[in-house]
Amino acid sequence: MISRKILAAGLSGLAMAAAGPGSAWALNSTELTVTGNVATPGTYTAAVLATLTQSSVTATYNGPGGSVTDSYTGVSMWNLLNAAGGVVTNPAVKNEILRDVVVATGTDGYAAAFALGEIDPSFGNRPYLIATSDNLGQVGSGPDGFTRVVVPGDTAGGRYVSNLDNLNVVQAPTVPVSGTGGISSQFTLSGNVKTTETLTLAALQALPASTESATYKAGGTPVTDIYTGVSLWSLLNSDGLLTDPKIKNDILRDFVLVTGSDGYEAVISLGEIDPAFGDQPDLVAYADTLGQLGVGGVDGFARLVVPGDIAGGRYVSNIVSLAVIDATGVPEPLGWAMLLTMAAGLFGVSVVGRRGVRNPV
Repeated sequence: MISRKILAAGLSGLAMAAAGPGSAWALNSTELTVTGNVATPGTYTAAVLATLTQSSVTATYNGPGGSVTDSYTGVSMWNLLNAAGGVVTNPAVKNEILRDVVVATGTDGYAAAFALGEIDPSFGNRPYLIATSDNLGQVGSGPDGFTRVVVPGDTAGGRYVSNLDNLNVVQAPTVPVSGTGGISSQFTLSGNVKTTETLTLAALQALPASTESATYKAGGTPVTDIYTGVSLWSLLNSDGLLTDPKIKNDILRDFVLVTGSDGYEAVISLGEIDPAFGDQPDLVAYADTLGQLGVGGVDGFARLVVPGDIAGGRYVSNIVSLAVIDATGVPEPLGWAMLLTMAAGLFGVSVVGRRGVRNPV
């Protein structure tokens, strides 16, 4: 059964379609729904959020008026998802949670995607917050609604979604691979890029090189290595990312799904690596000091390196595919699909997703 809250949110979203996501037309949020790939989807008011374990962070970021420093209190994004029963995963699939993405959406339709690997304490362990109060009075009864997303470490406030209305957990569609593993020698770059292409070692070496030292746990054992390769952000932009200029910070809705030759997959949100926002120095590495890459190495000609992650779950080896995907285009739970169909019929509105103008995977 579709609740009145969800129906009202859906109809409001359709009414805002002409203005576009991120427009000034916005309601002050009073409730937050958690939907999608969680065990117990539900609605959270300020009173309910106050009953959950509270955390506080101080963050500095660049806003429209300049640098902002504020102290926030609320519930960590990870804890809120666990309060909703946790992300549903298949225990037969290794680290399946690393394929999941949470899309945070405000009442104006503005949205940003976060990889679950960013916030899972076993991997990225980033202390992102669903804030319900702050020292500057912006959250609670202020203009940012009763809650907003806070992303400590981001350079700019693009992922600080205000008037937060919904957190929706979606899972990246699997990119099929041939075979069950083996040493990779090339990978494809596809999805929301200008041209689908195949990259080899020579192609990677022709791009500007970067070097990063990283320490992570592999099977519980700390590993420190120095990697040389191409910045993941630079690699994606070398081909040209497709975005919709009508949507504010459209890039923040996207993620890249990285697939290894054995079908192992992990997601990186573009907000993590965009220098204007998270500025995380992820690499597609093709050489390392321990000899795990290159001739004789077990990790193939290229692997993903995620400096700052606690464990190596997102260090995808033997890369065979990078696919850039719009998180808001991943199929929604049936209730939302039914809602949009009903509302479109009621208002005579044609609902068209960005996949009509951007490359499918």
